[in-house]
Amino acid sequence: MSLWRSMMGMIKEKSIRMEKARQLFEAKEEYFICNGAMLLEKQVTCNQGRDTEPIKIFSAKDIQQATNNYDPNLIFGSVIATVYKGTLDEREVAIKVKGPPTHWPFEKMVDFFLNQVTIKQLISHKNVMRLYGCCLETEIPMLVFEFISNGTLFDHLNGKCNEIHCRISWLERVRIVTETSYALCYMHYGRPRPIVHLNVKSSNIFLDESWTAKLSNFGFSVSIAPGEDFFQSSSIEGTIGYIDPEYLETLRVTEKCDVYGFGVVLVEVLTSHYPTETFLGHMNLVDYFVFSMKENRILQIVDDVVLSQGSNEDIQAFAELALRCIKKKGDERLSMREVTLELRRIQHLIRSKQNKETCSAQLPLMSCN
Repeated sequence: MSLWRSMMGMIKEKSIRMEKARQLFEAKEEYFICNGAMLLEKQVTCNQGRDTEPIKIFSAKDIQQATNNYDPNLIFGSVIATVYKGTLDEREVAIKVKGPPTHWPFEKMVDFFLNQVTIKQLISHKNVMRLYGCCLETEIPMLVFEFISNGTLFDHLNGKCNEIHCRISWLERVRIVTETSYALCYMHYGRPRPIVHLNVKSSNIFLDESWTAKLSNFGFSVSIAPGEDFFQSSSIEGTIGYIDPEYLETLRVTEKCDVYGFGVVLVEVLTSHYPTETFLGHMNLVDYFVFSMKENRILQIVDDVVLSQGSNEDIQAFAELALRCIKKKGDERLSMREVTLELRRIQHLIRSKQNKETCSAQLPLMSCN
């Protein structure tokens, strides 16, 4: 009798396991169909054609194996998404999965992840983080990106990296933002439909093993329809401190939204202060920067690294450029083309000065001209 009960118990347990496996399989199928349909709809809306970047579709099992069953020790980022370091197809990757609970509704979370796939397929540029693929078999899609080893511009400006000599030089700062401007220029002018990033900030500018800038995180990005000057949003997206004040009032998304956010990054690069820091008891970084420029006291808030390595000429030129990017009204700001040209001029100015100093030090008795 006991043997019979034991056998029946084993059969029942196996039946339960099989039913759970069947339900899991059906759930994966449902998620794949639902997420795939949403992705296709977004691709059609963005008018994607043959010039889109191909991506690979990974299975949930692939992701589970790549993250060693979601080993917490492999986590190296967790805000909206939890980011794991893993290995897929014999290369290191960063895998974005659903992050900690947020106030976002489910639909917005799915849209945020799928939008990164849709927009990233439209952009192939050396200064944009590469998307290898995605997994559609989970409730919230998972994304697979190239692994970037040297952190973000924010990390290096604020001393959050693990390197001993973590503070980057003045010339390197200018080079990194110049490379970032190339990516934004391509997004604004290199596509049939302009793409607005809408969340330009220093923590979205990554640095690879060769310290090349890589713009990332396109969850809020939108494309502007041909013949239109703006995209009318229904909600405010972005990060506090970087959001275009005109967009806050009108909900109109234009390329100048990116120019404003990029201008805030330029102020960060110059000062090594975070946008939401408070100055004089009530001013944020942008307001304090504008105030300091008007009072001709900009050198008082410039970072020590910049002060020690830069000249008054290139620091002032950089500050003036930042000021022209963060104007309250969009039509008073520069375009990203104009910003890029000025950054290249400043970069050349700094290099020329450093070359002359090097030449003078090596050949003190000879002319360097």
